[in-house]
Amino acid sequence: MTDFLDVEISKRGLREMAPRLKVLAEYAPDYVRELEDWQRKAREYGDRFVRPKALEIDAKCRRDPRYFDWDLIRRGMPYGFLSMSIPKSAGGAGGFTTVTAIVMEELCAACSGVANVFGAHGLGLSGILLGMDFYHVDRSLCEVAAAEKRGEPVIFAAAITEPLAGSDVEDAGYLRTAKLMTEAKPVPGGYLLNGRKVFISNGSVARYSSVIAPLDRSRPLETMSAFLVREGDKGFSIGRVEEKMGMKACHAAELVFEDCFVPRENIIGREGDGMRGVETVLGASRGPVGAIATGIARGAFERLVDFTLRKKTGGRRLFDQQWVQIKLADMARRIHLARQAYLDGCMSFDFTGVPKLMKQTAARMLDLMPSSLRRNSLVTRTMRSDFMHRTTMRMMDEQLNPDDLHHIQQYSSGAKITGSDTAMDVAYEALQIVGLEASLHRHELEKIYRDAKLTQIYEGTNQLNRHNVFINLFPREAGHVG
Repeated sequence: MTDFLDVEISKRGLREMAPRLKVLAEYAPDYVRELEDWQRKAREYGDRFVRPKALEIDAKCRRDPRYFDWDLIRRGMPYGFLSMSIPKSAGGAGGFTTVTAIVMEELCAACSGVANVFGAHGLGLSGILLGMDFYHVDRSLCEVAAAEKRGEPVIFAAAITEPLAGSDVEDAGYLRTAKLMTEAKPVPGGYLLNGRKVFISNGSVARYSSVIAPLDRSRPLETMSAFLVREGDKGFSIGRVEEKMGMKACHAAELVFEDCFVPRENIIGREGDGMRGVETVLGASRGPVGAIATGIARGAFERLVDFTLRKKTGGRRLFDQQWVQIKLADMARRIHLARQAYLDGCMSFDFTGVPKLMKQTAARMLDLMPSSLRRNSLVTRTMRSDFMHRTTMRMMDEQLNPDDLHHIQQYSSGAKITGSDTAMDVAYEALQIVGLEASLHRHELEKIYRDAKLTQIYEGTNQLNRHNVFINLFPREAGHVG
């Protein structure tokens, strides 16, 4: 890359990219420094390891959809991306949604497929975190953090989408009419899980999958529950690994459950909590999806700037032509606005949502009680008792402001829409400006355009997210709208 691109774009600091953080640094300097540290680490990993291999991995995955670059993921272990949201008491960094979003933007500017491995992992473990299920925090999440320190990636996946039910599984208003085929039936000692999940990011490489399924398909809203399924569990297998258009470095797989036995202790939270968990998780994850898309748009912009600096027409660089300058200025403007949108969604969630409650109660409990004591059978039974569950749910209902929760859903869905539409538009404009040469794989722009499309689809389609913005913008009136 040129010196201009290096200095003026790729090396911009977080306070310049998001001026609100320059102001916030006066009041919460440690918080801003933490975000800057995560940006630095993600940028270093992206520049040193991801960018040089992005095209090679994309080409290998085109030839073999099951190809997965474990070595590249292992190189990310010293940076702590797999444990960045795991509580410090469980061996992680204790970061929340904004940390994840900052990391995602930086990694996606390098390669969104590789970045999505870490992002989908975070989605998979978020149900445990946001449900404050200490049993699994002290077991599977501790395992993730400990293995990462040894340089061994333990990856999670979240399994929601089904062959005939996609975004409707993610929205309580549509769930009653969703055509579900996955079901978990209670049996002595646990549950038998049957059905299929499809398009599951990380599904074929994950050690743990958080699987959402009802106990009764005729009453999905009331019985939707979450289960932790481990790689190798009897009755659990991997079906297709999809030949995807973009984000090829992160597998999308079919998960098959045929009388898969899930021990009772491997339920996440409680029976019937699944839909509440899904909506909370999506409130947390849609902001980072906006960051993923913003990073993709930024990646297209950076590569376009580099191309226009090198390409000459009529003896002049493309970069020096006014029409190109106007296009670049408009792209930069939209990327900046997309970044502010995802920061709105993420910071709203972190400061007014479940993380606020976790800081006030759960984190203190984890800090005061050592892991060895929390694993004690008596303590475990107490923590997983109906009384403790009711207490936790009541505390969440009492301390979380309903208006704040509406704002979180509104801002996070807005961030997802804004970022993904920006990614598609910026990538398309970059292709138009570069022209015929944009079709060449080595310029990366055709890859970025393919990668961008997925951001308009996963975490709920943009159509569903627009409706989510509406019902949370007008929560009382929306209940009367057909």
